[in-house]
Amino acid sequence: MQTPNSNDFKYVIQDTNCVYFGRELTYAEMMEQDDIPFKFKAVISAHIARDTDLDRKMTDHLMRISDQEFSYRIFEQLKLTVRVCYKVTRRGFGGRTTDRWIHKSCSLKQFCGEYRSQVASADMMIEDLSISKLSLMMLNI
Repeated sequence: MQTPNSNDFKYVIQDTNCVYFGRELTYAEMMEQDDIPFKFKAVISAHIARDTDLDRKMTDHLMRISDQEFSYRIFEQLKLTVRVCYKVTRRGFGGRTTDRWIHKSCSLKQFCGEYRSQVASADMMIEDLSISKLSLMMLNI
């Protein structure tokens, strides 16, 4: 699914317990932004850069990541959550059809097991990604 303006999906939002990343952000763009926690930038440069190119989007990396890679285990430790959405068409009274968007949040393990193939076939779309601030604080580099 192509979006007309991909800059709409290049954002970083923080609340009290999570850091949310837009689906179009690359690791290199994350390293340049000021509002990303320094510890996560250190994790990217020290560990994630070994498994993938920094010019790659985080979502593209997750689409090809295997559970044998070190970055997979890092994302598990950071409690990475992937939020996906998909459209459901329901038939109502009188033959009317209505479209409804369903949003789900899932862990990395659940995403790789259940939803990755549906995202690859364009039946589902990744909305954003988030990591836990508490897990990031507890992680030793």
